[in-house]
Amino acid sequence: MSRRAILWVAMLTGPAIWFLSMNTNFVLAPWDCVLGWKPANVVVSIIALLLVAGAILVGWSEWRAVGREYPGETGGSVATARVLASGAVLLNGLFMLVIFAQMVSEILMGACS
Repeated sequence: MSRRAILWVAMLTGPAIWFLSMNTNFVLAPWDCVLGWKPANVVVSIIALLLVAGAILVGWSEWRAVGREYPGETGGSVATARVLASGAVLLNGLFMLVIFAQMVSEILMGACS
């Protein structure tokens, strides 16, 4: 796999994992309400957080590999790799916060809220 493909996958991992975890928790919600038990939702959120953290680490390591600078006004493959790597770290960090906020609300609210 090329560096650019790895960076695109790392960049889009956060939104995709958030979408999958939110829909999985939505599917599990009726069972949580019937059973009055919600650890499955928390486990799904923890797995999602770990996957997004892995994408952050991939973006960070790629950013270090292409040079620890933000892209300037020059073009080329190095600048593109720097944009994708820093974007992957920042975007996945944002989605990690979103998944964490949803997990907190799942813990604090009742199963049938």
